[in-house]
Order: sequence, then C-alpha cells, then structure tokens
Amino acid sequence: MKKILIQQLLITTTMLGLSNNILAEDKKSTPDNSPRQSTMIILDGSNSMWGQLQGINKIVTARESLKTLLENAHGSIDFGLLTYGNRKKQGCTDFTLVSKPENYNQKKMLRDINKMNPRGRSPIAAALKKAAKNLPAENAHILLVSDGEESCDGDPCAVARELRESNPNLQIDVIGFRDEKEAQLECIAENGNGAFVVADNNERLKTLLAGVQAKARSVINSTINNSTNTGDGSPGSVEASIKSNHIGGTPSRADFSIYNLNGSNIANFTSRIQIKEYLDPGKYRVKAQWKGQSYTNTVTVQSGKTSTLQFDASQSGMLKLTALDADKQAVRVNYSIYLKNGDFISRHVHQENIDVRIPVSEYRVKADFDGIMMEKNISIEPDKDNNHVFQFE
Repeated sequence: MKKILIQQLLITTTMLGLSNNILAEDKKSTPDNSPRQSTMIILDGSNSMWGQLQGINKIVTARESLKTLLENAHGSIDFGLLTYGNRKKQGCTDFTLVSKPENYNQKKMLRDINKMNPRGRSPIAAALKKAAKNLPAENAHILLVSDGEESCDGDPCAVARELRESNPNLQIDVIGFRDEKEAQLECIAENGNGAFVVADNNERLKTLLAGVQAKARSVINSTINNSTNTGDGSPGSVEASIKSNHIGGTPSRADFSIYNLNGSNIANFTSRIQIKEYLDPGKYRVKAQWKGQSYTNTVTVQSGKTSTLQFDASQSGMLKLTALDADKQAVRVNYSIYLKNGDFISRHVHQENIDVRIPVSEYRVKADFDGIMMEKNISIEPDKDNNHVFQFE
C-alpha cells in the first residue's frame, strides 16, 4: 500500500508537470504589476498528523501535495504559510504565521514545510481568522490541510461563514484525510465557498491542486486578455445548489452527485447547501436529491472558470403539523414523513409542531406520542400551507 500511495503522488506531480511549458510562458508574459492570487496555506501540525494513510504518515502526504502545488504555480500565486499545533503539546494559542504572501519565497517555504513536526492541538478557528487577516481583500484564498476537528472550543464552520460574509472574494479549499472527522472540514469548505477532497482520492486531489493553479492564472488572464479562460486544458470548477423561490432565495440542504457523461461517478455530497468541485474541462451530469425528489442537469466546465448550476425546486408547499393531547394542549411527539410509496423523507424528534417546506407530492405522516401512533395521508399543494393536527385522546 505504501508503494501505491507513493506512485500516486508521483503520478500527481507528473500530470501537473505536463503544463509546465505553458505555465512558464504565462510567467514570461505576465507584467510585474499584474494581479496575483494570494493563497494562505494553513498546515495542521497537531499530533494526529503522525497517523498513517495507506501506510504513509499524513504529514508526509501533506508535504508532498504542497510541494506539487508550489512547484507548479510558476509565479501565478503568492503563497503564505500558517501552521498550528507544531510548537507545543498543549495549548490553544499555538498557531504561527510563518510567512506572508507578499514575502513569498518558494525554497524557504518548502524548507519550512519539511521541517515542521506535528506535536499538539488543533485551534483551527483561530488559525482561519489569523490567515484571513493576512490576506488582501481581492483574490484571497485559503488552503487548509488538516486531518481532524477543532480541539480548542472554537467553531471553524461559523468562522468560515463569517469570513466569507465579510469578504465575498475569499475562497477556502480544504484537503482532509479519511477518518470519522470529515464533517467539520467539509463544513468549512462549504461555508467558505470552496472544495473539499480527501488526500487518498488521487484523482480529485490532483484536480483540486491543478484547479487552484488554474484559478490563479485566470486572475492574471482577466487583466491581460480580458478573459478568465486559461485555454490550456487545466481544470475549472462547478458550483451547484438547489432552491425554491418560496424560500426567499435561500438554498436548501440536499444530496448531490457528479458524473461523467458515461455514467461514471466522480463525487458525492451529503446534506449540502452548496457544492463546489474542481473538474477537468468537459461536460458533466449533476444530480440533486431533495426531500425524495431528484433533479438532474448537464453542465459544461471550462479551464479556469466556475460554472454555476442552480436547480429549481419551486413546486413546493409548506407542511405544518401540530399534536394535541386530550386536554387540547400541545404535546411533544416524534414525527416521521414518508412519500406515499414508503420512501423515507425526514424525522423530527420530540417536537410540538413542525413547519417544513417539501416538494408537491403525496405523503404519509406518522406521529408517535409515548408509543401511541397516528398516521395521516397528506397531499401537498403548491404555494399553500398544508396543515394537520394530530389529536391524541
């Protein structure tokens, strides 16, 4: 397994290196005062990075991935480096701004990355704030490389959302490691309008790294050629969400899948408000599943550009449920909602009432009050409040 992962890392480096000549030409033709993407790398130095992924220490995999990224950027990105957890075994103030993007030196940064030894805890939320403070407002990008959850009582998901709200130009991409602690890292990427990949998925990791480079080159091209299309076959990205006009324009949580046109699955996302994925140029099929309904569309991805796909779930209505006891007092029950064919939609535990938007369809709703079960078939009509009261005697 160790040989396999090393081979994968070599393949990643080789594939990204195929565009070296093109990138070198880009650098030669780039004016010194042209805009640059500023990327702050946040590198996890917590003790858990000594754990192994396919027989190789996670920190080693992280170093190799970042080496690939830095060596193939070719002047299009100003990198900064922030580390956490590598100086103390305990403590939640252990994060260090090693270098700022405006002082980027590739050789020095590679030395700093290689000499970092994991040791302590994971103040991810504080590290995100520190990274954002040291990025310009325009073309700001954070790349978080981490294997675990916040361990210092911060809320990195909330911080990512706040940073994005204060600077809509900021994007946060995340490289994680496959274990039970992916959810928080995925949430950071989602709230930061970025992509999340696990390091053992070689194809997606390769595409993310190349996509970061392509995004940076599109910034330069937009100034020189008035076009964001890099035109060199490098990755672009797709963003997808699903919403109803009746939800005030706010996207709803749904499951998403991305496929090649031949049907091969590329990536799956569970309960996401929005997804972002770096993809090679071409056409793809994106599927969204929301409350038992499926929506599919085809999207074209271009080099260095972001293609946006928004699914319309406007045919929906409100389901409002209440439960009363024999004295006509509201009681807390467990509600379960199914499609009429029996497919499970959602469960709402220990609630007096629920108010939820669901697609127009026929449903079977169950209410469980201390083991007493009641059921009701309900037809959801569009643009209406569909009410039902469960009366327990």
